[in-house]
Amino acid sequence: MSLLEQTHRNQLALASYCRTGILEDIPGINTENISQYRRLVFNVIDDMLQSAFPLSYELLKAREWQMITHDFFSNHACQSPQVWYMPREFYEYLEQTRPEILNNYPVLLELLWFEWLEVELFMMEDRGIDYRITGDLKQDAIVLNPEIHFQHFKFPVHLKKAKKITATDQGDYYLCIHRLPESGDVSFTDLSAAFVRLLELLSEKPQTAATLIDDLCEELKIEQTTEITAMCQDFISIAMESRLIIGFKNN
Repeated sequence: MSLLEQTHRNQLALASYCRTGILEDIPGINTENISQYRRLVFNVIDDMLQSAFPLSYELLKAREWQMITHDFFSNHACQSPQVWYMPREFYEYLEQTRPEILNNYPVLLELLWFEWLEVELFMMEDRGIDYRITGDLKQDAIVLNPEIHFQHFKFPVHLKKAKKITATDQGDYYLCIHRLPESGDVSFTDLSAAFVRLLELLSEKPQTAATLIDDLCEELKIEQTTEITAMCQDFISIAMESRLIIGFKNN
């Protein structure tokens, strides 16, 4: 066996010990101090998860947080080489293993996902799109911000403190998360189902506000009254100010 291969095996054995606490025979290791490596590595993982999920960390008791993070650390071998992606694997691990704590905190899984989405959009690769800032909202086709995510929740995790959310709050909540092109900051917008659908229609292709409203009313099978038209136009104007709608299509 080559030195390089042996070194690689020793590194894997050390990594396995840090996760599981089960120590294999590693030549030259100081058994008196090896436990410190596991403690230090776990602390790094725990700090990262607390940073990614501050609301979830605040929701749980200290022992409950420690229980699920230790379980994840000991039993899940992370797959992504990108450290920032680990919080998603934490969420997916809990979703798949369904620990009892999810029964005790029905809101927890959605809260974790809500917090992860902010990380994901902040870290996402840039999605370039051709558009211009100035235009005529009455006649020019408008363009949706491509760095956007639509999310449906059963609990209002984006509207209320998690500790105050109860079973009576269950319903249908719609959230739009987008990244601001100038700063890279992530913004959250609570929306009705109808306005989410309006933006989804716009995501299919740039189109004028009038056409967009026509298509929405036709799909929802509702009469396009003056009031509904005005509500949609007001929403489109606000969406342009917040950069949900990023601008106008270039001719």
